[in-house]
Amino acid sequence: MLPRPPPEPTLLGRLSLPVIVLLSLLGYGLIALWFPLVSHIAQAPPGDIRSFAPTLPGGIVYALLVTGLFTLLVPAFRRVERNGAGSRPLFSILAGSFLLALPLLFTYPINATDIFRYVIRGRIASVYGQSPFAVPAANFTNDPFISLAGEWAGETSPYGPIWELVASVITAISGDNLLAGVLLFKLLALICFLATSALLWSLLPEGRSRAAYTLLWAWNPALLLIMVVDGHNDALMILWLMLGYRLTQRGRATTGFLVMSLAALTKPIAVLALPFFFVDIYRQKSPDRHRSLLMTGIGVLLLTWLAFLPWAESGNSLQTTLDLASRLVREATGGAAFSPAVWVYMALGQNVAIGTIGTITQGIFTAAALWLFWLAIRGRSALRGVADTFYAYIVTALNFRLWYAAWPFPWLLLDAGNQTSTTAAYRLRAGLWFLLTSQLSVIFYGHIRIHLLGGEHSVTHLIAVPLVFILPWLLARLPFRVSGDEDRV
Repeated sequence: MLPRPPPEPTLLGRLSLPVIVLLSLLGYGLIALWFPLVSHIAQAPPGDIRSFAPTLPGGIVYALLVTGLFTLLVPAFRRVERNGAGSRPLFSILAGSFLLALPLLFTYPINATDIFRYVIRGRIASVYGQSPFAVPAANFTNDPFISLAGEWAGETSPYGPIWELVASVITAISGDNLLAGVLLFKLLALICFLATSALLWSLLPEGRSRAAYTLLWAWNPALLLIMVVDGHNDALMILWLMLGYRLTQRGRATTGFLVMSLAALTKPIAVLALPFFFVDIYRQKSPDRHRSLLMTGIGVLLLTWLAFLPWAESGNSLQTTLDLASRLVREATGGAAFSPAVWVYMALGQNVAIGTIGTITQGIFTAAALWLFWLAIRGRSALRGVADTFYAYIVTALNFRLWYAAWPFPWLLLDAGNQTSTTAAYRLRAGLWFLLTSQLSVIFYGHIRIHLLGGEHSVTHLIAVPLVFILPWLLARLPFRVSGDEDRV
């Protein structure tokens, strides 16, 4: 009996890598033309997708454009997994990523205006010689960019001292040139994004899948939008974690963990990852591991003290650290927006106070984090622990932001790329779908709420939250395939 011939490749499956890059570049070019940075750089208040595309058809077109870019990632992944990425695969992937990012450098930050606050808070130190942890931007009413500070003008910095040091250097260079400042922050995020791509490559096992999995990061539309369009400082946070993890995997445990701690000193949310990597280091059977762990702990405390020292009034680093912690707790527990916690609030008919629901979800997160830490102690992969803890935070927080979806993804990639487990592959697919649905959430909560649901927040939550947070786990059951061959992801 003759073997069954393989299925014919679909139209997408026939696309070559250069054609995929060209089509993707066309899509990103359209985004850059649609949301131009240069002509709207000083727009006050800062714009978003609805200010550029106020109509429902405009929102639908944007959603289709983003979905189309994600669709092109599928044949790119499958082609690289089957045929490789040429004689210099890492160079090809990074070059393609850089090419796709070029128009995005000149795209207005449509999904996050934080980059303007990076500039304004950086100027608190570089121009006015004060600490962004002690003085809010609102105190500088004569600053030429204060109108772009938005709703957070009266708050001090929520970021770590390393980030504020970086921001002060960038704004010292850009001076009163807002465009230069924004572009420098975007360029920094792009460099961090490309460096993380290279580190992912170095941590994945050799073979064709190495290039394919690296491509899932480097050519990922959601990540390019988060890191380059919005210039988010998550790019630097993730880079520190990835670099530290690579060092620990090369036997340099103390140095690696100290580098990881720079992530938390850049953006405090990264502290959620550190216990899992600490346990991972402890499990390494080196003869001097107890001494190494002691030195690591001392090093982290010293590094934290040194990082906060330039920002501390009267040299009191501890007080500045506590002030930042208090600021973050206030932000996390005050107010609520698009999130599963608010979905519960709406589903209960707004009869239970949102503060009560927030307290319950915070308790759930604490319990989940402790349970995941216990599993790590029992030998579960640190990669899975980090991804799961970030995701647990995302689904229990009172507020969800688009860039949160990027936090678990590199660890899902490494977990799936280093083994053939169907569970790891399923989790990675869910992470990919979540990146897409989170990007589309702005259309659900913006255009669809305004134009189709009469501005009703409750109805929007009841419909959109399941689409963003639950649908990815259902869609992940679909094979990540193009041409009918057996699927690994």
